[in-house]
Parts: sequence; C-alpha cells; structure tokens
Amino acid sequence: MSGATVSVIVAIVGVIGTLASAVITQVLSQRAETRRSEREERVRLAELRASEDQRKIDQLRACYVQLNADDRNYRDAMLAYAYALKSGTAEAEAAEVGSARRAQRDTRAEAQLIASDEVLRIESRVNAQLTVAYKNLMEIAGESDLSAHQVRLSQVIELLDSIIAQLSHVRARMRYEVGATGELPDWYSPEAGLTTH
Repeated sequence: MSGATVSVIVAIVGVIGTLASAVITQVLSQRAETRRSEREERVRLAELRASEDQRKIDQLRACYVQLNADDRNYRDAMLAYAYALKSGTAEAEAAEVGSARRAQRDTRAEAQLIASDEVLRIESRVNAQLTVAYKNLMEIAGESDLSAHQVRLSQVIELLDSIIAQLSHVRARMRYEVGATGELPDWYSPEAGLTTH
C-alpha cells in the first residue's frame, strides 16, 4: 500500500469517525431528553393523582363533618323535644326536630354517594335508631293521655342516650378514613351495635 492510499484511508476513517460521533452524540442526547420528558410526565401524573386524592379526601372530610354534626343535631333536637314533652310545652322543639330531620336526611343523601360502605353500614344503625326515636316521639306527641307519655318518653330518652355510643363508632371510622388518625381505637367495634366504650 502506498502512502497516498494510507492517507486516503485514514482520512476516510477520520471523516466517518467525525460523522459517527455527531450521530452518536445526537442519539444519546435524544435518549436523555426522552428520559427527562418521561420523568417529568411521571412527576406531573403523580402530582395530578395526589391532587385528585387530596380533593377526594377533602370532599369526604366535609361530608363526614356534616353527617356527624347533623346526626348529633338531630339526636339532640329529639332529646330536647322529649324533655319538653315531659314538661308539657314543646312547640318550638317540635319545629327544631323537623328542621334537624330535614338537614340530616339531606346530608345522608350526599353521604350515600361518597361515603365508604363501612361508614354507611354503621351509620345506618344510628339512622335506624334515630328513625325509631322520631316515630315514637310523633306517636307520643299525638296522644292525649299525659300519664302514658312519661314511661314512653323515658324509653325514648334512653334510646337517644344510647345513640351516643354508636355515634362514637361512626366518628372513629370517619376519622380513620380521612387520615385524622392512623388506626382505629381499641374500643372500636362496628359489630357491637349498642356497645359502649
């Protein structure tokens, strides 16, 4: 091989090497850009999911706060009405029971769409007891025999007092689901029904 041929071969290899390095650099740069874009997309999606999860938790928290407040308010209004019936005057309390009942019914309707099955299951027990108390109070209010009222009113008051324990179980579950606490209390037992802690 002559020196001219070797020079041409070296020049060709040099040109090919220069061109290849530019192509390789561009390919590596594109891969790095693709990986960076994929990482940014994963981060964006993770932030979007976290934002959506937080929105759902906030919505659930607002629902649970309102449901807890309305269950308690309805129960308290009926208790005040029962005591007012015992003393003989209950017109203002009757209106308050009606208002509290409507508010609780509306809040339960919202909760039935977003609350967990577990919360709905144990809160339904509370609602069933509130419904029984309401029915009994309406029957008592319609009776004319005041002496029969006292025994039935005492039973209704006892029923309404027992609901506090059930509300504690519902509230414990709600707090757990919205992340207000990391675990359910030792006394929590949704199967216990009227069990107190």
